[in-house]
Amino acid sequence: MERIKQGMSGYRIPEYMEEILTGNYCPYFMRMSMVRENEAYLFNYRPDQYRKLDKSSLNTYEKLVLIRSVITLAETAREYMIRPETYLIEPELIYIAGGRVSSDSIKMMFYPDAKKLELRYKLLLFAERICDVNNRAERELFEQFRAAGENGDINRLKLFLDKNIQRIENRSAA
Repeated sequence: MERIKQGMSGYRIPEYMEEILTGNYCPYFMRMSMVRENEAYLFNYRPDQYRKLDKSSLNTYEKLVLIRSVITLAETAREYMIRPETYLIEPELIYIAGGRVSSDSIKMMFYPDAKKLELRYKLLLFAERICDVNNRAERELFEQFRAAGENGDINRLKLFLDKNIQRIENRSAA
């Protein structure tokens, strides 16, 4: 079974979060173990059937669904007392199962965010990282997403995503 190892130092994860993450209580984070020595950690992840996200293989619709799924993941993780400010949201930390993108098929590797950025800003940076700048229509859509995020809150981003996901679905059904 493949394992992924990451190390980090200079940061302290609260003990309750260590227990939640290593006990696999929050289903949206990849199974993991961690070894802590003072303020140095060794994270050991078990991806099982999940494979690393290949952002270049996603179309615009799948990217919008991915961002919406990440929001769902973050909101649910908050119910497990893991706030989005405490972990990174990066394409390299997302794994999918079954080759499809949905909130049921993605897991994230928990990796602490020392900067503790607010979820809205993490999503804007995430969108920027997955956007195909060579695709004009996608680039314009993601610029609108950025504007919605800079001028609003997380609910405005969810509304933007839901509206555009529905628009693409309606266009595909016609």
